[in-house]
Amino acid sequence: MKLIFKYMKPYLLIVIAVIALTFLQVQTELTLPDYMSGIVTNGIQYGGITETKPMIVTQKDMDKIIRFLSAEDTAKVMSAYQKVNKGSVLSVDKQQVVLNEDAYLLINDELDEVMLEALVYNYLAGQYGLDNETDASAIKAQLADKLSGLEDNYSSMARLYIRDLYADVGLAADSIQTSYILSAGLKMLAIAAVGVVVQILSTYLATSTATKIAATMRRDVFAKVESFSSSEFSRFSTSSLITRTGNDITKIQQLIQMMMRMMLMSPIMGITAVFKVLRYPNISWLLIVAIGVIVCAMVVLAVFAVPKFEVIQKLTDKINNVMREFLDGMLVIRAFNSQKIEEQKFDDINSDLRKTDLFVSNVMNIMGPVMTLVMNALTVSITWFAAKQIDIDAMTIGDMMAFSQYAMHVVMSFMMVTVSFFMIPRSLVSVKRIKEVLDTQNVILDPEEPKQLPQENGVLSFEHVTFRYPGAEEAVLEDVSFKAEPGETVAFIGSTGSGKSTIIKLIPRLFDVSEGRITYCGEDIRDVEQKQLHDKIGMATQKAVLFTGDIRSNIEFGRDISEEDLSEAIRISQSENIVAEKEGGLDATITQGGTNVSGGQKQRLSIARALAEKRNIYIFDDSFSALDYETDKKLRAALNKLIEKTKSTVFIVAQRIATIKNADKIIVLDEGKIVGEGKHEELLKDCEVYRQIAYSQLSKEELA
Repeated sequence: MKLIFKYMKPYLLIVIAVIALTFLQVQTELTLPDYMSGIVTNGIQYGGITETKPMIVTQKDMDKIIRFLSAEDTAKVMSAYQKVNKGSVLSVDKQQVVLNEDAYLLINDELDEVMLEALVYNYLAGQYGLDNETDASAIKAQLADKLSGLEDNYSSMARLYIRDLYADVGLAADSIQTSYILSAGLKMLAIAAVGVVVQILSTYLATSTATKIAATMRRDVFAKVESFSSSEFSRFSTSSLITRTGNDITKIQQLIQMMMRMMLMSPIMGITAVFKVLRYPNISWLLIVAIGVIVCAMVVLAVFAVPKFEVIQKLTDKINNVMREFLDGMLVIRAFNSQKIEEQKFDDINSDLRKTDLFVSNVMNIMGPVMTLVMNALTVSITWFAAKQIDIDAMTIGDMMAFSQYAMHVVMSFMMVTVSFFMIPRSLVSVKRIKEVLDTQNVILDPEEPKQLPQENGVLSFEHVTFRYPGAEEAVLEDVSFKAEPGETVAFIGSTGSGKSTIIKLIPRLFDVSEGRITYCGEDIRDVEQKQLHDKIGMATQKAVLFTGDIRSNIEFGRDISEEDLSEAIRISQSENIVAEKEGGLDATITQGGTNVSGGQKQRLSIARALAEKRNIYIFDDSFSALDYETDKKLRAALNKLIEKTKSTVFIVAQRIATIKNADKIIVLDEGKIVGEGKHEELLKDCEVYRQIAYSQLSKEELA
């Protein structure tokens, strides 16, 4: 998780904004059940009456109320009301009322609840036919049993009585009710609208941030892979790096987005809803039972599902590797009629991936029915137990509906936690795989204080160089020493595995020597910045690689190449006929991997790329192997003229004697050691290994 937090750090303010917006969204969502409860209870059940002391009351009804009050409480009540004479026109609760009798208007809204008990006695007196009784003590005595245990419902009965009092004044009950429901409904709509806007904004910020973080992470992984030497590449397969850059980072993006939305909202929603639920202690235990069932289900399922997540990612690597090998070797597979073998190989891995993925999906899918069962059981239980509370007036229908919604919010929060619980381990596998790439320590590094190379070309020297591949016991090169002067062509030849390409790879520091050193212009190349060293080298690799684009982009390769240099590189590499034959010339399309050109054409365009920019050193690693002898001869002749003009040093690795026989210096390798060094004629006389290679390819007359 440290890796994720590291990438989230630049977006800290946005994260804080998302937290604030999420909190606001939760509050808006959890406010709506209260308004709904108010509409059901106050709007429908109590006719829109919310106050527990009447705003206006007739003289006759006031007399009924004060008969239950002490002298002191009567004085408080009468001081809070102003007497209004019969015939007066008043505006009460947005209604115009013409008084048919004397009445009292509330002028002090800070009057405490001294009237509450009196209102309840009057209400129950009317319910039980005691309204005409004048003796307050007698009424209280008869209602004592009825009021036992109903103290919590005094306000409910008071509001029902106030509704009757307003009817006596002449206020329209329907109007009061409609006004309350309409007002509460509009508030609900406004709150819902705010919630929608907040949700859209927070979702946009979360999605945008997750996408930017993923893009940054993908860029960093790509840059890291670009800096890898062959040693680092040996740790990761190509298919694995592709999976990590694509599939794994996408999973991390989903995790970040989920963290900023679902994982953030669920605890805020759950905790806030729990506090709301605790307002109903008589039935809140139902929720505790439901949560316990959910937690148990989560733990059981996690034990089976979580270990499979890493297996799925490794199988994804394997299936990508098989697919890549199949596409690269399609022609070979067809030539050997091995399609069935490759299909079986693919089916085996695909079947393993399918079974594992299906197992995890089935395990996770169990949570859906479990959650549905819990939610339905909870709904039925709430209805059952809340109905009993409503029956004894310990709860209202609106309270039951509000509790039900709060309980569902808590359950949904746990459901979101469940989804997160399964996604986090799966995504953390991807985080671990990306971290492996980013934390890989490069073997080949630039020095802290790099030395500067001169502009002009200089001597390149191998001084007792020994090289072993990482983890290998035997040396590929052993005690190799030679010098290459400016303007000199140095060729390497030897049997397969003799170390020719390895020597070439050491010059641009694709590997570093195990022992000894390589110097250029008198400086150890390990003391020079890699970029500066590479700027001195033009290289055509053993495997000619072309990229998606056109001929021009493949030769220029992102560099600012003049038309003159471009034309010269095309001419020297004998690529003029390629440009002429292709529709569009230099702008002719090159498909991925150069599949729409031949092997020889790929080699020539690759050589043109190396020659397009003037360099001090040119390296051709078996780059003429696909050329016919005539093209090879013309290319070498044109290359020799370039060397004479630029005094560049040229290194050629070749299998053909004809390609290297005119080199200034030929180095013969055998089992990683130099067994011969000199010109063609000298080696024919003095080097048995060279002589055997030469006579296996050309006749004595051709070698003369």
